[in-house]
Amino acid sequence: MNLASKVMDREARRGFAFAAPGVLVTAILVLFPIAYVLYLSFFQVDAGSSRFVGFENFQAIMTEPKFGRIVWNTLWWTISTVVLAFLLGAGTAMLINQDYIRAKGMWRTILLLSWITPGVVKATVWKWLYSTDFGMINHGLMSLNILQEPVAWLMNPSYSLAAVILVQIWATFPYVMLMISAGLQAIPKDLFEVADMEGASFWQRIRYIYIPQLKDVTFICVLILVIWSLNEFSIIWIITQGGPMGSSQVLSLSIYDKFRSFDISGAAATSVLQLVACLVFAAWYIRKSNKEAG
Repeated sequence: MNLASKVMDREARRGFAFAAPGVLVTAILVLFPIAYVLYLSFFQVDAGSSRFVGFENFQAIMTEPKFGRIVWNTLWWTISTVVLAFLLGAGTAMLINQDYIRAKGMWRTILLLSWITPGVVKATVWKWLYSTDFGMINHGLMSLNILQEPVAWLMNPSYSLAAVILVQIWATFPYVMLMISAGLQAIPKDLFEVADMEGASFWQRIRYIYIPQLKDVTFICVLILVIWSLNEFSIIWIITQGGPMGSSQVLSLSIYDKFRSFDISGAAATSVLQLVACLVFAAWYIRKSNKEAG
């Protein structure tokens, strides 16, 4: 072994020694809780004792009368918030990027406020806005003669899920705007000059310039939005607490409800189902990234 190899081995051991504490702490804070939840999902926990029950906890969850409604609400919540937040964020980024828009930094900063504001604050403010008696939404719509009387947005099963979907879109689209704005800055100007010379239409620019150049940042945005939507709790709980007849009940709220009723095993099993849903999208992202890198 030559001197260079010895030096490299010594540096590698030294680097491992510095990294080991961080890796150990990460394992304790992240991997251990996940492993413990997996353990609880296969055991029935009662009064400090536990017994192995296999997949009975998962079977009990899936046979609950409200499980189908919860899954449907979760799917509708996730798809709606991800698609609409992305379209609104991308459209806003493209609008601000136009040459005739002045003070671009100011507009981006203003729009980012809805994203950086704490979730509890956002949810509380929107709950006031949706109030039947003194909410500004009802007041504004009645002033415009769109409504004749106040609407109970949060107490009506037909509106409660849509109400929290709107809040989630408002809260997350600035992230998409920020990411797409960064992607737009990286697009070579030569492409737009060629498009001008060829007389490309707006939709041709979208198809042949924006989509190919922004596909990587688009995929990251969609993945992050999906994970945020699946894990969101505070906005839905504070605004509707699941809504009347569970109209806005999703998996994250179901976990909390089971935990409040001391159904630890049921809460753990529901958490595993939610984790699996997140891992599906994460695995998809990793697979796609490796395929492109290869």
